[in-house]
Amino acid sequence: MQIDVNEPGVFNEDPTFHGFSRIGGLLTLAPSHIERYLAAADVVLARAYPETPVESKSHRLSGISIHESNMGPPDREKLRNRIAAVGAIDKVRNLVWPGAAISGWRAWWGRHFEQPGVYRMRITLSGLRPENGRVPHLSLWDPKAKESIFDADVLAPEDQPTTVEFERFLSMPLNLDIHNEVPGKFAGGHHVNVLTMGGNVFLGSRDHRLANPTGHKLFDDEGNPLHPVLIVDAIEIEGPIVTDEDRRKREPFWPADVADESQVGECLTRFAERAWRRPLKADEVDRYTAVYAGERAAGEKPRAAYLSAMAGVLASKSFFFLESGDPDSQRLSLDDYELASRLSYFLWGSLPDEPLLEAARSGSLKRPEVLRSQVARMIADPKIDRFLEAFPYQWLEMDRVGMFPPDRKIYRDYDLWLENSMKREPVETFAEAFRENLPVGDLLAGDWSMVNARLAEHYNLPAPAEAGFRRTRFTAEQHRGGLLTQAAVLSLTSDGTRHRPVHRGVWVSEAMFGVTPPPPPPNVEPLEPTPSDAVKTTIRGQLAAHSTSAACAACHRKIDPLGFAFENYDAIGRWRTHEETAAGKGASPPVDASGILPDGRAFSGPDEFKRLLASDTSTFAEAVVGKLATFALRRAMTVDDRAAIKEIAASVEAEGYPLRSLVEAVATSDLIRSR
Repeated sequence: MQIDVNEPGVFNEDPTFHGFSRIGGLLTLAPSHIERYLAAADVVLARAYPETPVESKSHRLSGISIHESNMGPPDREKLRNRIAAVGAIDKVRNLVWPGAAISGWRAWWGRHFEQPGVYRMRITLSGLRPENGRVPHLSLWDPKAKESIFDADVLAPEDQPTTVEFERFLSMPLNLDIHNEVPGKFAGGHHVNVLTMGGNVFLGSRDHRLANPTGHKLFDDEGNPLHPVLIVDAIEIEGPIVTDEDRRKREPFWPADVADESQVGECLTRFAERAWRRPLKADEVDRYTAVYAGERAAGEKPRAAYLSAMAGVLASKSFFFLESGDPDSQRLSLDDYELASRLSYFLWGSLPDEPLLEAARSGSLKRPEVLRSQVARMIADPKIDRFLEAFPYQWLEMDRVGMFPPDRKIYRDYDLWLENSMKREPVETFAEAFRENLPVGDLLAGDWSMVNARLAEHYNLPAPAEAGFRRTRFTAEQHRGGLLTQAAVLSLTSDGTRHRPVHRGVWVSEAMFGVTPPPPPPNVEPLEPTPSDAVKTTIRGQLAAHSTSAACAACHRKIDPLGFAFENYDAIGRWRTHEETAAGKGASPPVDASGILPDGRAFSGPDEFKRLLASDTSTFAEAVVGKLATFALRRAMTVDDRAAIKEIAASVEAEGYPLRSLVEAVATSDLIRSR
């Protein structure tokens, strides 16, 4: 059973280390942590073992039902009579203008669904897309969590609607809005939507029987769409979904007779062994059977007493810590059970499954051939998607994108859809390179990336023919490809008004090469703004004067070229040849993206810079290994790890450092088996 661990207030927020979460040396344990662990355990157990069986329901809202969901009974009856008179009850469709939303169905949701759990949702929709304009973008928005729980580009034309389907764990009570996440002149004002003007109803672009003649025009005189409008025909929700497999997984941990102390002890032992991912030592379960006995003696019913004991297991350090070693031993390597946990949390972000535990029980997991076989099986499992989501997001520090929201007066095209698309591009690119086992150098200087409709517009590319992210190959004139020229990377190293070359250089050094530059000396003066009576100058020009200081020059010589290479990109990653500056007089100055690397090699722009970096793929491959090891071992790499990192990278050098093979090499290495 699930719980949304990201929901505000569920758990304390953990500190991060260069984007990586759950680094052991940074984590603390306070009473507030234990209180929230216990509260979360109570919630999860109540959902897993409800007093009454959870009944799965399925409800569907047709077009007319969506339209009338926010109306009172008299208005609904009047509207239905009007539509029935022209025989169009089953033809009603719902328009969502750019920046608008459908929110009237919130009350409908609350009437039919009360249990938290995994729900399956299907939305039948299509869209109107202006020629050379944006496509509509569906965003299913949760106003409580202030996040989109599902979004998709909508390329299906009006006469060929499609159905999108997804499953998601949903807490209760839940209100959902359907947004068309496209900015436009209707943004923030869905009151102009024809659906809410006197009960007017949209039936189709060629059916004007119920149209409002004074409403906003959807089409020009030739029938071409004027606005990126979303059309919603139906919504279907099913859940909570509890499969027979889910029930079978839970059965061994619940006694047939919860009042039988011997059964309670047996089930608690099985439960603790599964939760703690290892066999129990003698008498370890006794403290939890004592909780059960104490609750029963205090008058609690058997069920409540047993749930309290189970909650204690889930609030134990053996559950929420990945333990290794023991006080009576100085061993330097993990045992089989510890290795199983490290592998499963590395590649799956969850508990080991039964085949992995069985290999641990037999004592064979550390044998090289068994370990390779298990890692290959785990990588082939769909749960590997959790790694493909979490690792690149943390490694590339995507949580920083949007930390300094761009000034809308300067970057008028910036919107939430673009921001979310920017965050997804590096993750999708990493996943594509992993699944195809492409050379790791493609992440550094490849001529392709994963692009959706919103990014295609942002990069001034032709609109894609299909929805979602698609592998896109770039020409030399488009100056894209690999991670370094992706909008997310260029944005997270900028502030809300301007790009920051030094920050870009520091990020490249840390993320791409695993080298953290020393912090700046104290009391460094910030860049002075250009006086209004002076000639306009670039930020690079201002830095040139700043970095002549003896205290700054040594570091700037190493950092600045890594950032200057991307002067052709503004604060949100758009290509440019001149830098727009607010202060000063004269024309906008041309950018200078040339530089000299610390080893003396010169470059004239981002494309040549990337080629220079790609000529030494081994350095980048070793950096990626270091990041993978940080993610897997949950600790920072040190000088003592350098030899192991080099050895792992060298093991796949002959193959050209393919990415999936690199991950496999980390997972089967001596480093992963060490404490």
